[in-house]
Amino acid sequence: MVCSPCLRRSAVVAAAAPALARRSPLREQWLLGVLGLPNEGLLRAAKVKDSSWVLRRLQLPALTERVPTALCRHDAGYPQALRQLPNAPSVLYATCSAERLRELLAPASPKVAIVGGRGLTPYAQQITRTMTEGLARAGVTVVGGVNEGPEGIAHEGALAGGGRSIAVMACSPDLSHLTRQDSLHQRILAAGAAVSEFPPGFFEPQRWSFIASRRIVPALADVVVIVEAGGYTHSALSTKIATELGRDIAVVPGRFTDPSGERILRLLQDGAHPVATAEHVLEVLHGAGLRGPVLHDPAFHDPMLSELADDPTMSGPAISGPALHGVAA
Repeated sequence: MVCSPCLRRSAVVAAAAPALARRSPLREQWLLGVLGLPNEGLLRAAKVKDSSWVLRRLQLPALTERVPTALCRHDAGYPQALRQLPNAPSVLYATCSAERLRELLAPASPKVAIVGGRGLTPYAQQITRTMTEGLARAGVTVVGGVNEGPEGIAHEGALAGGGRSIAVMACSPDLSHLTRQDSLHQRILAAGAAVSEFPPGFFEPQRWSFIASRRIVPALADVVVIVEAGGYTHSALSTKIATELGRDIAVVPGRFTDPSGERILRLLQDGAHPVATAEHVLEVLHGAGLRGPVLHDPAFHDPMLSELADDPTMSGPAISGPALHGVAA
């Protein structure tokens, strides 16, 4: 049962969407601060015209057949991980049943987020795909947005591995931001769930709503894996939030001369874990030597890893090379 004040807050965020979309330039830290303000303060900060009129005319969101579940901050089933955020969503909407959502988000169910810049090299694409396939086989749930970068590839890998995914959307959870990713979105819904702080029917995916969704991804994950974060991408925000929440950070090492090389090196120097396989990530999740029954099985072998290790044209270190084992944490 979702309480009226939380539904009202959800409606306020949706009502502020057009004003927030007009903010330019939009600073991420400003937006995250605004999302932590009371209703009136949020509308004023967003410069919504006649905020008192907006508050009087608010219509509370209603669940639908495609979005049957909503958990508010006063619900015992609301994810503890999200409560740690200073600007936690008032309501988390989901495309699955409440029981299924609690199962997916249970603390005992390990979750990994894969984030990074778009335009991945073939090396990073294959590492991401192979890693998430292996994690799925070991019972790990992949968390992330649905895009054409590493997060989309991570969902593809998890589904190929017969696992589960949680898609964090910047619109109503049953809707896809990208027409090209409709099929992936639907397959995620079948094997896992999509969640969002935005109510059913909300479809105004703007830069601000993508930024807002970025705080949910690292909050739900136990480990955040960074893959080729060249330039300033949302991965920087995800990393910052994950660090503030005490989540483990892991990175896929690449060449220092790559666009993301300097940032990856800094993360490693700050204590991030170097990873290139599902086994490495499982060690971060559970500790060295505790890699899960599937990956201990000698029958578990992915030919992609051998191909990557032997292919000198891939942009990045060899899988078994010293670049992965000789970096000081």
